[in-house]
Amino acid sequence: MTGREKIAARLRALRAKTVANGCTEEEALAAAEKLAEILALHNMTIDEAELRASPFGRHAERHTDEVGDRLWKVAQGVSVLTGARYWTSCAGAWPVEISFFGFAHEVEIATYLLEVCAGAMRREFKRLNGAYALLMPPARRRKILPFLDGMADRLRTRIIKLKPPAPMGTGLIVLHRSLIDAAMADAGLKTSPLRARPSRDHDASYADGLAAADAVALTAALSARSANGQLGQASSPSSAERGA
Repeated sequence: MTGREKIAARLRALRAKTVANGCTEEEALAAAEKLAEILALHNMTIDEAELRASPFGRHAERHTDEVGDRLWKVAQGVSVLTGARYWTSCAGAWPVEISFFGFAHEVEIATYLLEVCAGAMRREFKRLNGAYALLMPPARRRKILPFLDGMADRLRTRIIKLKPPAPMGTGLIVLHRSLIDAAMADAGLKTSPLRARPSRDHDASYADGLAAADAVALTAALSARSANGQLGQASSPSSAERGA
């Protein structure tokens, strides 16, 4: 435990000394005064103290269908929104693997949002397979794949737009990134840039996919999962990443 982590632990202990937790009013007041003194002395915030106590989490999942082959786009948007890092398997690798790493509450929200989007895309995929059942498989793919590209692209854009405004200053953002960097290093995790395949946006069904994505209730899903209102403020890399 570093010196700053010890200070953060002491601040959390002082913050817990309240009347509701069994302290007298005098004890709670003394703790609050000491808390303010230490915060000023070490130029620390309560947010930093709490962030340093947050556990880390990791999630990995595999996909073996056409929807899974496009979920990295959604995962990219989810990463920007939550602050959790993500990476995916190389283009052409099968099955497709998508991983998240970050603070546990961020990874939980990221995993849930990806599940919501994957479910919506698979429902559309099933519907289209039925609608084009009379077509030969190659012709059916030419109809469906651009639709899935459009849906994944629009979901990514919509998710990024849900990101709350960054707080004043950049200290907490820098700390957030550095703590995740250190945790990933400790876990032996490395990522590297991955070249992404462009979307099939020249086909008319691409626009249909955009419209289908607009009907997915992302805000309701996010509200249901992030009741504590904690979303990371640090942006992840703009390109997909591959586990090294």
